[in-house]
Amino acid sequence: MGICRGVPQILEDLALVQPTVLFAVPTLYKKVYDGVQNLIGTSSPTKQKLMRAALDMGRKYKETGGNLGFVDGIKHKVLDSVVTSKIRGRFGGNLRHGFVAGAACPKEIIDFMDDIGIPICEGYGLTETSPIIAISAPYPGSRKLGSVGKSVGGVNVVIEDPDTHQPLGPGKEGEICCYGRNVMKGYYRNPEATAEVISVAPDGKSRL
Repeated sequence: MGICRGVPQILEDLALVQPTVLFAVPTLYKKVYDGVQNLIGTSSPTKQKLMRAALDMGRKYKETGGNLGFVDGIKHKVLDSVVTSKIRGRFGGNLRHGFVAGAACPKEIIDFMDDIGIPICEGYGLTETSPIIAISAPYPGSRKLGSVGKSVGGVNVVIEDPDTHQPLGPGKEGEICCYGRNVMKGYYRNPEATAEVISVAPDGKSRL
C-alpha cells in the first residue's frame, strides 16, 4: 500500500509504487487527461492522428468487450503497444482499475480512462462517514457511468425529505443520509456542530 506525498509528486510516486488499484480524486485523473490532450495539441499531424486512432480503438475495444475481429484486433494490439500503454505507464504501468470520489468526475475523463484500458469506478462518501458510503464495482454489469453504485457492506442509506426528515419512497429526490458503524461519533468538542448533522436513524438508535 502506498500513500502519495502530494499532488506535485503524484506521478513520481505512481512510478515508484506501481499500484494495481488506485483510490484518488478527479484531480489526479484530470492531470493525466490534460497532459495527453496538450500533447495531442502540440504534436505533429502524424502523431496526432496516431494518438487519436489509439484512443478510438481503445473505445471500440471496450464497447465490443474485446471482440474486435482479426484486423481491428491487430490494429488495437499495435496502437496499444505504441500509444496507450505509454499513457498507462503514467500510472505506474500495472493499474487494473481505479476509484474516484471527493467530487463528481467529468464524463470525458472517465471515458478517456476507459479508452486507455483503465476503468474508473465512481464512489460517494464524506469524511464524517469514514469515508465511503457507496461505490461502483469494477465487474461486468456492476459499473454504470454517472452512478456511485450500491452502498458498501454495513452501511444503510435512506433518502429523506429535507423538511420533514421522513424517508422517501423509490424515485423521489431528497437528502442522502446514512447510518452504520462508519458514522462518526461527532465533531471533537463541538456538540453544536454535531447536533446540526447527526440525528437518529429509522431504527431508533443509530446515528444518522
